[in-house]
Amino acid sequence: MSESSRRDFLKGSAQLIAGAAALSALGVAQASSHGGGKPAVNGLSLDAGAGDICGTCQFWGGMRKVSEDKAHVIAQSMGWCNNPESKSYRTLTAADKKMQMSGIWKKWSVL
Repeated sequence: MSESSRRDFLKGSAQLIAGAAALSALGVAQASSHGGGKPAVNGLSLDAGAGDICGTCQFWGGMRKVSEDKAHVIAQSMGWCNNPESKSYRTLTAADKKMQMSGIWKKWSVL
């Protein structure tokens, strides 16, 4: 590699790194100004009293949590159905999916 091509390569690399650092700093500044420093809640908000919905069922295997007042369940959009009586057994279902069969839904014990 000749000296001029090496110098051009290093100069171009330095500009690329400086640009990436500037974009990264901009992203951090935007993230810290969002929501007063509190992380945004991701997921679906479901009524905790609703029956026959996968996200409030004892057998639904997705990530979820209950609000402090136990009025809502915040759930990821997809989770596994672990109810052997369900037609959706061992398949991915949405948290807000209405159960097709009545009588097989069991209220999540945390609620």
